[in-house]
Amino acid sequence: MNKGMVRSPITVILLSIITCGIYEIYWLFKVSGEVNNALGEERISAPLYFLLGLLCFPLIFVGMYKLDIGIFDIRSRIGLPANKNFVLWLILSFFGVGVIVFQYQVQSQLNEIWERT
Repeated sequence: MNKGMVRSPITVILLSIITCGIYEIYWLFKVSGEVNNALGEERISAPLYFLLGLLCFPLIFVGMYKLDIGIFDIRSRIGLPANKNFVLWLILSFFGVGVIVFQYQVQSQLNEIWERT
């Protein structure tokens, strides 16, 4: 399994806010590539789900769902507790904090995976 980069979840959130979402797009591309590498297949197409999601908003949620499933699969493979969080992120999105929780949980879970492998 290819190892990804350990990042501070708080830094990811702050840089995304400071750059008005530009860092978030970069982060999504990097994280999607890392998850794809760890899975050994391309399950998450960052350009399709996240870049085109700027034009067709529901695609962003498809990308979030795919990342959630990918992380769940990786965690299951290496024996870490795995749970799916997409519904939580979707519900919290109606209150304006879904993306922040998404970023924090995704990066935290990936850090645990990268530190374990």
